Amino acid sequence: MKIKLYAAVAALVMVPTPAAASPAQSWPQSGYGPGNTYYNPAETRLNASTITHVKQRWKLATRTSNCDTGVRPVLDGRSLFSNDPGGIGAYDPATGKRRWHVDLPQTTVSRLALADGKLLMLSSECRVPAAFESHLTAFDPARGKRLWSKGLEKFSYDMRIDRGTIVLDSNQNGLASTIAFGVDDGEQRWLRLGDRGDGLVSANGRLLLRKADGGAAAVETRTGKTLWETTNNWYAGGTDPAGTRFYVGSSAGLTAVDAATGKAIWSTKLQVSDVTTDTTHVFFSQYRSATALDARTGRKLYSVHTPSAAGRTSRAGGLLYTPTDDGLVVASAATGVPLKKEIPADRDHPPVIAGGWLYVSDGGVLRAYY
Repeated sequence: MKIKLYAAVAALVMVPTPAAASPAQSWPQSGYGPGNTYYNPAETRLNASTITHVKQRWKLATRTSNCDTGVRPVLDGRSLFSNDPGGIGAYDPATGKRRWHVDLPQTTVSRLALADGKLLMLSSECRVPAAFESHLTAFDPARGKRLWSKGLEKFSYDMRIDRGTIVLDSNQNGLASTIAFGVDDGEQRWLRLGDRGDGLVSANGRLLLRKADGGAAAVETRTGKTLWETTNNWYAGGTDPAGTRFYVGSSAGLTAVDAATGKAIWSTKLQVSDVTTDTTHVFFSQYRSATALDARTGRKLYSVHTPSAAGRTSRAGGLLYTPTDDGLVVASAATGVPLKKEIPADRDHPPVIAGGWLYVSDGGVLRAYY
């Protein structure tokens, strides 16, 4: 593996105005944090008054072959990390200038995340046969130096990090399972054979896993130890920002559950798989709309209609962002009133908002707006 340092990528970059060059805030893993809330509470610069004036400042090609999948970018306050042609790279969030690049031939990157001073990558080999079905690798985010790498015998596509622990979906002995490794050394910490997270989320150090024999169990993220169990066939679609509750789906509908006890707080008959949350709302997309519920009661507050099928929403700076194949729909998070702004998007790639910047991907190109 070769590491190359680049001062600029002139063909891909358009330099923004000087006012845009302040340090970026963080978006450390897919969905923002361990709870997969897709909510950045620190964002203030992009709001209802400024979003209509943003312009594209730079763009980056993220897919040049069938191996590249356009992984969602992550930020650590200094750099933006993304897959790029032939590997992964670190970029200046404001200018798009590449700081380093790691060549990863015949590699598909599934997830990137930042934790405890490390850039973590979940990937697989884009060739048959392969030595391992997936790989878990840690890099120095400042230089791109590889710190450790772990070959995984079973394929994994989802990753969640909390409490110094990397949690992956897996398959062991023909059973959908959950496995965990340490951030510091990549060594295996625990395995829950047959217990799976249908979308991994961690609520203040707790995971909710569906059990092989039915029902669900909340387990400690660091140890895999069972904290409580239920006969309900629950799967976690997200948590609240404080990590005090799971929002779970089941055949009965969407339920808010106390993460510490497993007690139901409220329930609706809405069939919802994934949610976006802030301190007062629960958002979800269905068909051609994004809907907001009152987080206290589960009562419907409003729906935002979209021009085509809606993807998972992102929430920051008082705004709700809903990706569709016909563009990004931006609305007031409080009222659902849409704001007119034409920004290309893809419904399978929720936008990332941090440090006054909006990063939108269509799976092949990452675009930065300010």
